Amino acid sequence: MSLPRVLCTVNVPREHLAPLDEIADLIISDHTPAAMPRAEVLEKIGDCTAVISQGELQVDSALLAAAPKLEFVANAAMGYDNLDLAALTAREIKATNTPAAFVESTADLTLGLLLNVTRRISEGDRFIRTGEWAETGMQALRWESGLAASKIVGIIGYGKIAKAVEKRATAFGMTVLHTRTQPDGHVNYRDFDTLLAESDIVIALVPHSPSTDRLMNAERFAKMKPGAFFINVARGKVMDEAALVEALTSGHLGGTGLDVFEEEPVVNSALFTMENVIMTPHVGGATLEERANGRLEAAENVARFLRGEELISPLN
Repeated sequence: MSLPRVLCTVNVPREHLAPLDEIADLIISDHTPAAMPRAEVLEKIGDCTAVISQGELQVDSALLAAAPKLEFVANAAMGYDNLDLAALTAREIKATNTPAAFVESTADLTLGLLLNVTRRISEGDRFIRTGEWAETGMQALRWESGLAASKIVGIIGYGKIAKAVEKRATAFGMTVLHTRTQPDGHVNYRDFDTLLAESDIVIALVPHSPSTDRLMNAERFAKMKPGAFFINVARGKVMDEAALVEALTSGHLGGTGLDVFEEEPVVNSALFTMENVIMTPHVGGATLEERANGRLEAAENVARFLRGEELISPLN
């Protein structure tokens, strides 16, 4: 009897899929570093029972039409906005994600973006690399910036990543506020508008949904302190990118650190020339350790499905 076929769209070490040893016939992408191109996925998924992706694969009606035998989709990612859950449920295809796998990695990157943009680290690096420092000499007053311990950080959302960011920011002496859908009685809880008004640095850490779509828009940016900073490591569509550009161009915001964008991988080109903008290519969870753990959890979800066992993190 042949084993069920499982497609993995990223070229990962075989040990990251160890839970599927001897119970599945694995088809692993041979593309590096990019994931398997969608056209190739559509060619190979036709006889697959399950697919594992890093969250980059758009599982929509077109893909489902090419996958008549598909029964399970596993995201090795926290987010799942790449999955059409309604279409999956209609086809009775189960889906899972890995909601806790990338907490520490994402929190680390958040602090990195925060410190980089507020202390102008990348700007200083460019100043040296272009030879400007050698030409102009020391410009001590040019590089003065605020002390981390003097800052009030406001986090939109208060889930696992937000709490991990809070722990790190507190260690730097920052005061950390948070807001969420429902008041929680915490001494540092603020309603949304108050958080925007009080914070020197606002960090978006909420999933994208109809209620958070363009949550940070022109009106919300205007409510932030003059000179405040905005950090987004959540999802690009949580912010209105054009409104952010306008708030930076006008000088109302002091800078921004972004790991996510509205239409990835396309980025508003106005951001490219701004010295007070730090950008990374959606790499919040990209540490060796947590990527391995996330893939193992995704593979374990598939293995449990194939054995008819309870799933770790079902989405539908």
